[in-house]
Amino acid sequence: MLTIGIALLAILLATHGVGAVREILAQVGWQAVIVIAAHLPVTFLATVSWQVLLPPDRRPPLTFLFRVRLIKEAVNALLPVAQVGGDVVRAKLSARNGLTLAEATASCVVDVLAGTVGLVLFVLASLLVAIATLHDPRLAQAGLTLVAIVLGVALSAYLAHKVGLHRRLSQFSQRWTAIAGRAGELGDAFRLIGRQRGNLFASWAWHMAAWLAGAFETYVSMWALGLDPTLLQALIVEGLAQTAKVVGFAIPGALGVQEGGYLLLGGALGLTPDQALALSLLRRLRELTLGVIGLVLWRTTRAPAADPEPVTA
Repeated sequence: MLTIGIALLAILLATHGVGAVREILAQVGWQAVIVIAAHLPVTFLATVSWQVLLPPDRRPPLTFLFRVRLIKEAVNALLPVAQVGGDVVRAKLSARNGLTLAEATASCVVDVLAGTVGLVLFVLASLLVAIATLHDPRLAQAGLTLVAIVLGVALSAYLAHKVGLHRRLSQFSQRWTAIAGRAGELGDAFRLIGRQRGNLFASWAWHMAAWLAGAFETYVSMWALGLDPTLLQALIVEGLAQTAKVVGFAIPGALGVQEGGYLLLGGALGLTPDQALALSLLRRLRELTLGVIGLVLWRTTRAPAADPEPVTA
């Protein structure tokens, strides 16, 4: 999948001109630091949305959870783990200070679900804003294309389930659950989180705030490229970028898919193909920079040592 993504990106750059894109990115200069820093509030809000799901008396410090969240994003962005490996890593790293691995795993799963609900609402809102403000028939066609792709992915998953692939996924799930000790312990952790309705709502609300902060990050990126953006344009572009990630979930960082999405709707947003590609590549620069930092933090962050298993006769 990584090879496919690299090939898609190379084709798009060759088609639309590497030189023009390089010239646009060269105009950013030191402002790239601001673009990278603009993502940190997004990570912070997403960290808070996860923290509220953890037991109040045994929550690790917010600074530590922020560090683990950076590691999670780095793993998902730079490694071929289909956007799930980062959550496995953060579950293992966050099991400390009295927090069991079952509680950490359950909190990560519920956090992903709350974020997914927020993402769906955010993408729908950005699409509605785009249709209402741009009045471009190409936008409606592109939106239908993206919806068709998502439905195709869902249909493929359903067919795979019918032919028996769910058994293999179930075996994988059981192995992942086994790291928590017993399946019952993990189930208890899920039920405990489920009873805290206020915390579930708070997690969703913090995730929505994180998605909106992502739109502001996109606004900063467009500003750094000299595109004279509006907040509505940034909202639409961010919704597009997140949709591309969903479509290309199997490719690390949706490499190539995101660039194609920017080109698909760039005309409706008043962007030239060069500007659309430059905007996507600037986002790649941020992902690469923070991703490298996250991987370095991973190497320097140790999970707690497991308790020795009792010896049986």
